[in-house]
Amino acid sequence: MLPVPGSAQDALTGIGANTQVRSIAFEFLGKHTLPESDLRKQIALTARGGLVFLRKLFGWLPMVGPVGVHPFDPLDLQRDVVRLRRHYHRSGFLDAGVDYRVRYDAEDDLVKVTFLVQEGPPVVLRAMRFVGPDSGGVPVAPELVRPFAGFTAGEREERGRFGEGERRALVDRTTRWLRNRGYPFATAQADVVIDTVANQVDVTVRVEPGIRARVREIAVSGNETVPARELTRQLPVGPGDWYDAAALEQGRQQLSQLNIVRLALLNVPRESADDSSVVVRLRVAENPSHLLRGEAGLASSGGLMTRLEWTDRSFLGGVRSLTVSGTAQTGVVALESPAERRYRLALTVFQPYVGSRLVSAAGGPFFEYRDDLRDRSQAFGFEGSLVLAQSPLRSVSLGYTISHRKVLDYSFGEGLAPVDYLPLLNLADSAEVGTLGTTINRSVLTLDGSWGRLDQFANPREGYVVRPRVEVTLPGFNSSEYLLLDLGATAFVPLTSGFGLTLRAGAGRIVPFGKSVARSGSESPFVSLLRLRDVSFTAGGTRDVRGWGSQLVGPKLPEVRRVSSDGATEFTADRYSPIGGLARATGTVELQVPVPGLGEKWRTFLFLDGGRVWTPDSRFALDAGELDQDKLYLGTGIGLGYETVVGAVQLALGYKLNPSPLDLRDPAEVLGALVAGRSPETVLTDSRRRLQLHFSIGATF
Repeated sequence: MLPVPGSAQDALTGIGANTQVRSIAFEFLGKHTLPESDLRKQIALTARGGLVFLRKLFGWLPMVGPVGVHPFDPLDLQRDVVRLRRHYHRSGFLDAGVDYRVRYDAEDDLVKVTFLVQEGPPVVLRAMRFVGPDSGGVPVAPELVRPFAGFTAGEREERGRFGEGERRALVDRTTRWLRNRGYPFATAQADVVIDTVANQVDVTVRVEPGIRARVREIAVSGNETVPARELTRQLPVGPGDWYDAAALEQGRQQLSQLNIVRLALLNVPRESADDSSVVVRLRVAENPSHLLRGEAGLASSGGLMTRLEWTDRSFLGGVRSLTVSGTAQTGVVALESPAERRYRLALTVFQPYVGSRLVSAAGGPFFEYRDDLRDRSQAFGFEGSLVLAQSPLRSVSLGYTISHRKVLDYSFGEGLAPVDYLPLLNLADSAEVGTLGTTINRSVLTLDGSWGRLDQFANPREGYVVRPRVEVTLPGFNSSEYLLLDLGATAFVPLTSGFGLTLRAGAGRIVPFGKSVARSGSESPFVSLLRLRDVSFTAGGTRDVRGWGSQLVGPKLPEVRRVSSDGATEFTADRYSPIGGLARATGTVELQVPVPGLGEKWRTFLFLDGGRVWTPDSRFALDAGELDQDKLYLGTGIGLGYETVVGAVQLALGYKLNPSPLDLRDPAEVLGALVAGRSPETVLTDSRRRLQLHFSIGATF
């Protein structure tokens, strides 16, 4: 029995049938190994948790769990103690002690339960040996003798606690090793002998490899519209190859990702085996040939968004698909003002097998209308890509885009050309501004890569992703020419079962050449930079440097609007328009913290973001003094997130730590100062502009 410290409390005799559990805690006496989250899964008692008033008020919301009923049953408490002791015993702690402390609040008729745990010394592995069916050596193929010896040597080197979980994992690793090397019916069992005095265990792994077999045939069933060969070619193992369970499972997962395939199952019937080969049976269930679906969402800068998509899942037969999609970013109820709007219609043909199961191709025409911080314009063109993918996070993509864009209005001024806009702000002489065309042609080749490993795709807690990108314009068709280099990386670092860190970093550089530099020196650098506006770097927003609106970290100027009053024309501004730059560096440190009382899916997070956008090429440098805004800017804040199957829903409040001269000033008043030839710093600041609200849905990498 563990010592239970006494404390002042109401008499336990008042506990009755209506008594509820307020909280359940664990107190560890000495070192503890097993995570608290695993221990909670072993007990029957439940607690109502914290934030009770708010949960009662908002319990009707789908993401807020109701308070519910959590009765206190002394018998369940005793059973929970037994369950915990057994769990520790199975985990290799033979002398673990578990007790409890109950504190009763008679006024609220609530109890606080604390389990007191003293693990004691664990059972550790002393010796391990692998034997075959006759207690001799494991009979494997001659070419596998040395690899199997390396596998068993690695297993023997493992030291530390050895419980039931470790025993099952050892058996699983052993059978998987053999089944991945030609033994479809391999089995193993681990016998343990425990020395209770020394707290050590000796393990004997008994292995029965069975026959080593090649794949004789892959038999497909359940396919109605897709030829069998188009399904089997997606598998990395074919007739004549050694049976490989891991490779076949990888192929099954790839099959399940095809539009036409609803379900794919693989098995190897024992009755199909002869002395050296087996039949692999692939059973599939097909989806309906056509699919119509719609989606809706909300973004900080774009407001309500919707997407309607029609797909022919077996276009022209086989596993290729044709998709016609329409996207509308309406700007309605956007958190940022004015909102960004975009409408896009695209037709895409997807071919999953291009000479290899790892290579796929997609492409088709598109039409787009946008009204955002860059411009109000319409474009049409073609996008295509060739993708080599081992997995969703390990891929290389070669893409090509050709497009023609007609700019209806550049967002730095409503109907104003640079020759009118820059002199208005006293940023250039009208004779030296230059002319900015309203047609943007692009012919671009892009090489993208992704390399990473995550414990889960939608809501990762551990792992990393690195994403490099190279983009270059092809000669002839382009309005401007450049080479773009960009690199982004995200890492997820678990600190405890509930706390974690997210680290992000990114850097990019644009190198203009050809048509992009032909007129530099004879026109304003502002105009030369605007020719690259479709690709120039910006920062700021929900997925970037929080505390700033979308794209508003770094160089920006008031977006000018004409206002007519009593026959006179005046100029005003409601927002800033980003200018962008030829270089960018960003970084994020974010700490995730559990929210007491709201369950494991809720997280609050604290963040520190930083970003810099600048132009190191002197031919494009604005040299506008305090308006350059090319320093490193930092933002911090707090947010709340809820994990869904498609990623986290997050709401965050960002705060600018070192705002630029324009960040805290009203754009209309800054415009007035520039027109009058005064410094923007003569305009009064508004501390409320340090704050920015952000909302997002989706993956965080």
